Amino acid sequence: MRGLLFLLNALFLLESAKGMIYDELNDNDRKIVDKAIVQANQDYGNGKHLDFFTIVNKNNNMVNVVLRPTSCDSTTPGVHRKECSLHNKPPQVSCIDCEGTMERCLLLKQTKEVNHILLY
Repeated sequence: MRGLLFLLNALFLLESAKGMIYDELNDNDRKIVDKAIVQANQDYGNGKHLDFFTIVNKNNNMVNVVLRPTSCDSTTPGVHRKECSLHNKPPQVSCIDCEGTMERCLLLKQTKEVNHILLY
């Protein structure tokens, strides 16, 4: 069931042009998003900076962060960059934090792998 909800949320996000605002996140969510930005840029940056778009699912012990490529080139370390505009094109990445541990980030098109992490 959670996997189906994730897929529906992911499809909605792909069509949506409006994400969440990083500066409006609470401190805990911002820490999780910062970890996701670092991890996603290490795994999938490929020259363009990946940055926060939205939090898809959130419950007591799991937060699913979606990141999108930006107009900025990758830099180290990967941090949130206000000056970069988000693009609605691949790679779009899902990073899942379970109980304080960042799971490996996956491309949104890797639905089987994302569902496996969400369900187990």
